[in-house]
Amino acid sequence: MIEQMVTIEAEAFPLTTYVWPELMLMQPVARDAVAGLDEAYTEASLDFAAGIQSTGTTIDARWRVTADHRQVLLLLYGRAPKRFELAVRFTLETAKRRQTFVDVAAHADTGRVSLWIYPDKGDVARAAVALQKRDLSLFGALGIGVERELHCRTLRRLSREPRQTA
Repeated sequence: MIEQMVTIEAEAFPLTTYVWPELMLMQPVARDAVAGLDEAYTEASLDFAAGIQSTGTTIDARWRVTADHRQVLLLLYGRAPKRFELAVRFTLETAKRRQTFVDVAAHADTGRVSLWIYPDKGDVARAAVALQKRDLSLFGALGIGVERELHCRTLRRLSREPRQTA
């Protein structure tokens, strides 16, 4: 059982790529951010390279918006090959950063939002180029497809004023 969720600061905002009707979010998350994530990257890479799924990689994702609307948390729950809980924190210092997440929620109303994670920013950039060149082999080998249909309803809260606290 996981004792406590590990929280890290996002090293970058998600890179977004539209492959209509899908919006792909590509987020760097370091291999060593939490125990178990390195194994998930390795397993996903081996499965992709071999073309045979072994134990597989299973990571569930959810969004959380803080009550003051100053932060968004991407919650990652690893179930296989090892269990882990990780929160990636995005600080919303500007209206533009807040709008990024509002736009993601709006897209989810008309299309699918998928989430991909990569070990670092360089891998995100390489994956984006591979996708642009339609090199799906390289794109898939660089990271982990976490959610094919990420629920984004929670992010709609950012389009309203935060609730007043007593």
